[in-house]
Amino acid sequence: MENIKIGRREAITRIGAAIAGIAAAPLLTSDSLAGSSKPSLKPNIVLLIADDMGYGDLGCYGAKDISTPNIDRLASEGVRFTQFYTTAPVCAPMRVSMLTGKYPQRTSLATNPDSKNPKAGLSPNETLLPEVLKTAGYATGLIGKWHLGYAPEFRPRKQGFDEYFGFLSGSADYFDHTYRKTEKWMFDNDTEADEPGYMTDLLTNKAVAFIEKHKNRPFFLYVAYSAPHDPQQAPDEWLKRSRRGVYGAMVENLDHNIGRVLQQLKDSGVEENTLVIFMSDNGADVAAFRNAGSNAPFRGSKRDVTEGGVRLPFIARWPGHIKAKSEVNEPIISMDIYNTLACVANAKIPLRAGIDGKNVLGVIQGKAKSPHDYLFFNYGNGLAVRHGKWKLIEIDGKLAGLYDLETDASERNDLSAQQPKIVKDLSDKLIQWKRDVSGGKKFRPVTG
Repeated sequence: MENIKIGRREAITRIGAAIAGIAAAPLLTSDSLAGSSKPSLKPNIVLLIADDMGYGDLGCYGAKDISTPNIDRLASEGVRFTQFYTTAPVCAPMRVSMLTGKYPQRTSLATNPDSKNPKAGLSPNETLLPEVLKTAGYATGLIGKWHLGYAPEFRPRKQGFDEYFGFLSGSADYFDHTYRKTEKWMFDNDTEADEPGYMTDLLTNKAVAFIEKHKNRPFFLYVAYSAPHDPQQAPDEWLKRSRRGVYGAMVENLDHNIGRVLQQLKDSGVEENTLVIFMSDNGADVAAFRNAGSNAPFRGSKRDVTEGGVRLPFIARWPGHIKAKSEVNEPIISMDIYNTLACVANAKIPLRAGIDGKNVLGVIQGKAKSPHDYLFFNYGNGLAVRHGKWKLIEIDGKLAGLYDLETDASERNDLSAQQPKIVKDLSDKLIQWKRDVSGGKKFRPVTG
């Protein structure tokens, strides 16, 4: 080894700088590395999200009339969750929870942003997941749907993503890429841009290119597909083979493109060192697709706090770290992704981030129970809280039902009259939660 000599003054300077660096470094939250096996090499992370896909729309979740061999294979090579939840059953708030680790009610964006309101968006003051991963040396990329603000200060490149290709709006025409036939919100990094092609295929082209470009360093790739969100559009070749109309064609095309991403990981030589997560953002929008989307076996739809709106497919594969062909029945929630992926990357989370989510890597690996005593769901006039097997729903400030999810996951049998003590406990917890996330406002108990 080469001998390196430095003077006393230089040595003192280096020691001082090191101490200052330690003092200034962000701190890990207390549970960041708990209940999990820490990787020896920094793994790549690929987060694949379907839009408005229901729990019952995949073969590995019981679909008989939609073919999803690539997503099913991902499940067979990893873990499939039966009780993964979103904090809110609509697009933007779920993404807020995932990227901030918070209940969206704590942030500036607890509902979908209005494209006509330049002040509507996720505050740049939040510490987003890609910003945390960048401090650990990750290249960060977002391909696809953003939907967290339209003004320049809210856009992906101002929120921790090195690279971005996609659209800012909540949906887009799959062929001409316009939003509601009027505006085109497509961007390549910070420049308005577009390329021809069916949207799902186009986004996959960009995702494949990102993987190949960054295969020699750790990367975080968030692919936010718009499928199968409306408008109902699919290429003719996929329509011809679909057994469930346009919706089935959109899902099967999406599955094909998921297969392309998985193949690129293999071709780039990074498959074994990559954590891949596939999930939906909320339940299927049953009304928009005339019952084509399936949230079976649950009741409700997108925008509902019943299980059909908030319980989602969630699959994770990580060779050597997640057991193949495994199933986990523990409840976890979308805001847990933040802390968990920070743990996977061995990245430091600033204490100022104030996150609600937990590190659930141990749960994903089948080594730990859920860290949550209570889970809360909110959108519009709907609120719900889950504790163990019990779930209480409130609509417009009034009790809308108490359900035993162990025996009645479809929420058909209201037990509130038979269980007044449980109703009281969960009602009190809802009041506490609302007060907490709203900064101390007072709320009345729910009424029957």
